[in-house]
Amino acid sequence: MIRTRIASLTAKFTRKSLRLMGKGATTLPGKLALKISPSAIRDLSKGKNIITITGTNGKTTSSHMISEMLTSMGYDVINNISGANLASGIATTLICEKGTGKGEKIYVLETDEAAFAKIAGDLSPKVSVVTNLFRDQLDRYGELTYTRDCIANGIDKTSAKLILNADDSLVSSLGKGREDRSVFFGIDKECMKSNNVKYPAKKGVLEASSDAVYCPDCNAKYEYESRSFGHLGNFRCPSCGFQSPKERFGIIYDGGVSPSMDNYPFSIKDNASGKTENITLKIPGSHNLYNTCGAIAAVEAIEEILKNSPNDGEIFARACDAQQHVKAAFGRMEKISVGDKNLCILLVKNPVGLDRSLSFVAESTDAAALMLCLNSNFADGKDVSWIWDVDFESKAEDLPDSVYVSGQRWGDMKLRVTYAGCNVTDSGDMSKVMDMLKEALDKCPAGKCVYVLPNYTSMLDLRGRLVNELGLKDFWK
Repeated sequence: MIRTRIASLTAKFTRKSLRLMGKGATTLPGKLALKISPSAIRDLSKGKNIITITGTNGKTTSSHMISEMLTSMGYDVINNISGANLASGIATTLICEKGTGKGEKIYVLETDEAAFAKIAGDLSPKVSVVTNLFRDQLDRYGELTYTRDCIANGIDKTSAKLILNADDSLVSSLGKGREDRSVFFGIDKECMKSNNVKYPAKKGVLEASSDAVYCPDCNAKYEYESRSFGHLGNFRCPSCGFQSPKERFGIIYDGGVSPSMDNYPFSIKDNASGKTENITLKIPGSHNLYNTCGAIAAVEAIEEILKNSPNDGEIFARACDAQQHVKAAFGRMEKISVGDKNLCILLVKNPVGLDRSLSFVAESTDAAALMLCLNSNFADGKDVSWIWDVDFESKAEDLPDSVYVSGQRWGDMKLRVTYAGCNVTDSGDMSKVMDMLKEALDKCPAGKCVYVLPNYTSMLDLRGRLVNELGLKDFWK
């Protein structure tokens, strides 16, 4: 512990120095701390109430939702809101973030999938959420079964209550052999089936990305009774019989009304208590139906643990009520007012994420322009061929007429967009991005919105420019 105390002092001094220089200081303090004391995360996590969130998409949004819900319920919440989700970022959070000192303290930690395997045992979380698994950064993670195994290895080093996506075959398979601590969430199966029949999805030139069509145990192809998007749905293996488990928390919604609308009304049913709560979606998008349901399940789980309370439906009602206090995290459906117009940033980093965001823009009634930003730094993944797995074609006619392309790989994105039938208004690397954005905003009618879909490092670059140009707060403030 002496080494950890020295490590903590070093991290605090480093962060204070970096903040004085206007830096975010989200990873370097923790990196130095772990060099001094490799056991720092384990030492600092002892006795703490910790929730971890991992998976491909929705980590930052889900952790933000959980944090805001718990805060509104009177807890003192500490999280790595910047999205620094490797060991260094988590160490920085544990050492440097102190909270308000009001209420029982809970740490809500977004965790990278590969990092989760290494540090889950040290964190010893009380609750672990797994959002979904989609192909992402193949040059780093490889195939999805490897990512799933990383998460499984981390889970087996903990005794955490598991919050698992029932509609994702890879995620729900993590419940095998861990049934006594698994809680499933997803779209109500009858509702999903009904919506698939009443409102069949539009079919495009490219098939929707399907990342997990084969059963990992027997390699048979899954059969689906209904789907939501990607490979999520009510699945069954015709060979071994593995199927989508019955969800405890089920989403009930009208598939004929787009979740792209503000304050979209829907319901969540707690099948354990039999209670149903009617709420509105605070962060639009069909994927955020899942994120909201998973967040409610996580809040319910931590409250049951901390209060040692039986399931009587009261905690569920409190969690649903707390969801109404949620706002978008930076870069995740973040809407910024620019005079009488809006700028909306939607982070995209893999085929399913971009497909969902394009669908959102195509269904939006306020979309005046679209900007796509594509970088290929290490944090993004060097291989950008994944953009060809996205179904641009079925959405092209519903996207705005003004389309701008930027980023290090603007040429690749321009080719993909042009091939899909869209006309590119202007294009160029990130040195041109603010000029293009200003042009798009100048042309944007009052009350309408310019939608920007950047991947990770292009989002950080763009947001840094917006801090200087529009006076936005830095993401770490």
